[in-house]
Amino acid sequence: MSIDKFARWLSRVILAVAIIMIGWGLSVIFTQPVTAWFSASTMIWMALLMISAIWQLRGSFPAIAALALATAVVSRLFSILRLNPPADIAGLKPDDLDLLVATGPGVPGFAILGWFLGALVFVQFILRAASVVASSDSPKISLSELALTFIRIYIGLMFVPHFGSHILGGPFQFKIYTLYFESLGIFMPATQVALAGSIELISAVGLTLGLFTRPVALLGSVYLLMSMLLGGHFQIGYVWALPEGGYEFGVFWAVMIAVFAVLGGGRYSVDWELWRSEPARRLLPKVVREALAS
Repeated sequence: MSIDKFARWLSRVILAVAIIMIGWGLSVIFTQPVTAWFSASTMIWMALLMISAIWQLRGSFPAIAALALATAVVSRLFSILRLNPPADIAGLKPDDLDLLVATGPGVPGFAILGWFLGALVFVQFILRAASVVASSDSPKISLSELALTFIRIYIGLMFVPHFGSHILGGPFQFKIYTLYFESLGIFMPATQVALAGSIELISAVGLTLGLFTRPVALLGSVYLLMSMLLGGHFQIGYVWALPEGGYEFGVFWAVMIAVFAVLGGGRYSVDWELWRSEPARRLLPKVVREALAS
């Protein structure tokens, strides 16, 4: 079986697994005491999961990236779902507050299905990349472009656990993070949680899909540096393994993201397809299209 035929077969399997995940998620929403906030969040992302699972049948790299993002978000939301939150959280330390919403308990087994679907999407990316490299006149250039695409997608997905907890998980999660931010001495903690979650969501979507890549990458990079500053990590020291965590980890990711503020989304991005389309040619000056499309 050729790579292309196997990739087409795998795309159908991915669609079937995505439908199973959506069906499981709907059964939880309709049978368990979840909040309206959580229901709305998951319904939106399960709809996006369905759309991207159908879109990836075409073999497009942006479609595969969109599917990876939707899979990660849906899996994350159901994996950290807490159906019976504790009535009293007084006296808990900041780290204890973080653990309450970052680790579940979630729907048993849902994370495993999420990892399985994610693995299938990863294999699909590899197969499509191998097909592109094999048919390219410049295999090394294609391989480099695909490697940067993979890194960009991974960096975008890195934000999922954060905005999933901050703004999509529901009122309990939002309250916990508000108290957590308050314990750090952050001004207007509820507003800051909403702002942080919104920036993380924008960064995840923009970087994963390669949409408005340069401004989004700049936003994400500055956001991580500010997070290190407001969280007191620069005062702790460099090494992340120090108690309370130094600034090593955050600055590393800020630098990685800043690379795409310079390079842009590349050939396998929504920017490349969107800003080179005929409507964009008619409406936007050439210099603007070239800045956005690269």
